[in-house]
Amino acid sequence: MTVVVQFFYAAVTSRAVSPSGFGAYAIALTVTGLISLLSSGGLGQTVSRMLEIDRYRIRALVGYALILGAVSGTVLLLSAPLWASLWGAEAASEPIRWLTISASLSPLVGLATGLMARTGKFRRLAVITALSNIIGMAIGAIAVIVWHSASSLVVSASLAQLFILIGAMLGTDRQLFGFANLRGGRKDISYSGKLVSTSMLSYLTGNIVKFTLARGIDPSILGHWNRAEVLTLIPMQQVQSALIRAVYPEFRHDIEGSSRARTVWTDMLILAAWVSMTLSAIALVLVPPIIPILFGDGWGMAATIAGPLAVVGGLQILATLLGSGVEALGRFRWMVSTEVILILIQVIAAGLILVARDIWVALGALIATNLIRHGWHIFLLSRHGYLDARRLLRHYAIAGGFSTSIALAFWFSLQCIYMTNFSAVYWFLAILILIVPVGFYFRIRNKLPAIVVARRYGLIQTR
Repeated sequence: MTVVVQFFYAAVTSRAVSPSGFGAYAIALTVTGLISLLSSGGLGQTVSRMLEIDRYRIRALVGYALILGAVSGTVLLLSAPLWASLWGAEAASEPIRWLTISASLSPLVGLATGLMARTGKFRRLAVITALSNIIGMAIGAIAVIVWHSASSLVVSASLAQLFILIGAMLGTDRQLFGFANLRGGRKDISYSGKLVSTSMLSYLTGNIVKFTLARGIDPSILGHWNRAEVLTLIPMQQVQSALIRAVYPEFRHDIEGSSRARTVWTDMLILAAWVSMTLSAIALVLVPPIIPILFGDGWGMAATIAGPLAVVGGLQILATLLGSGVEALGRFRWMVSTEVILILIQVIAAGLILVARDIWVALGALIATNLIRHGWHIFLLSRHGYLDARRLLRHYAIAGGFSTSIALAFWFSLQCIYMTNFSAVYWFLAILILIVPVGFYFRIRNKLPAIVVARRYGLIQTR
């Protein structure tokens, strides 16, 4: 629901704000992401992995979250001009100030939503999140139409976060209403602090290239990047977020040993691969021609980079899902080693971008980063018995072949539509090209690995 409404929201805002305005907004989001990362302290993950829910520990974390929120909001408000200058985009200063609201709320939002996930309130959390996002986008679209500025783009995200916080606070059976001595959450705060350090490295991995594009070429490039993400990475991140929010609390069962994980984690990734690779393949073909129709003129570069970003989105679902498992296990050395390798890749890519002044270097680095991250985690986890690497890679190849055939079917169908000139013959061919592979896979659906795994775990009812 959020993704569908987001498409309409993107169509409205992309016609009301220029690429440079979106570039300033993208920079503001990146800066605020860093502050929120430092301030949230991994509180959502911390409460999600608790073996037992202790109200005293939870309320100790409430006080900790409020302190983090107040400090981070103040720091961001005062340092906004400095961040804007650092990124070479003075126009980003104002939206950064407005995003102080999000940074202040972020720790408590993470704690509240993490507690709802840990206690299994998925239906309630899904309704709260969907309604908050939709209402936020509706009001945000009005704000953008009225003000046509980068700062007006902040309204949607800030309101959505505020509504999610209110709904989650009310939806946790009053467990978050009250305070306790911070000493009661000492172990949780310690784990949270470790997460911050590794998350900081992950932030650098994800933003070195973006920073180089802004400083080395033009900040407006990030505006095109942001618009391409709206139809590729962000919808897939919605899927990714839903998967991780549901699965993360279950990783706590494997903290002490890997006997269960070898089968369950491998099956989880096989199932996720069929979803992520299929979505990525379809978006790779369909999103680039949709962008000019949806956003209007002036977004040619966004259409060009949307295809590679669709590939990144599919890889990122798998890489982040498995990475969250490593995180839940508390394997901080593995996490640090991964991020150090990826930061080196990003630094090399940044140098190449400055020399070649080519956005394709950045896109290639992003694809390589996700592939190497996921591959390194598979290697480490399989060595310690958490994954059956051979079976997993074999099923990845099968899922890759399936998604490639779907992408080719959509591409050939699209080419026929381009050549139609209102001819019924080409329209017939376009439909036939799609029907044949879809019909074939439907015919053999009971043999597809994704269906087999889903039935084994009761996700699909067996007749």
